[in-house]
Amino acid sequence: MIEGVVIPASWDENGIIKGVSLHTFDEKEYRVQLNGLGQELLELVHQKVEATGKIREGLDGSRQIVLSSYRKIAFDER
Repeated sequence: MIEGVVIPASWDENGIIKGVSLHTFDEKEYRVQLNGLGQELLELVHQKVEATGKIREGLDGSRQIVLSSYRKIAFDER
């Protein structure tokens, strides 16, 4: 489980958000794959979430997560 803030990661030529990352409070970034549940996070930009899923780490140290569940949480929770 990771906890972090949903942040825009990519945009189209009109400035519409097309990808998001989860930024954790220990300064890690997880790029969210936008299949299934990941697509729903496009509506939660700048919101805090708790997420579970399969995490992959690239050779360059980048991290991706394929969500299996998430829930929006308050910034003062935990």
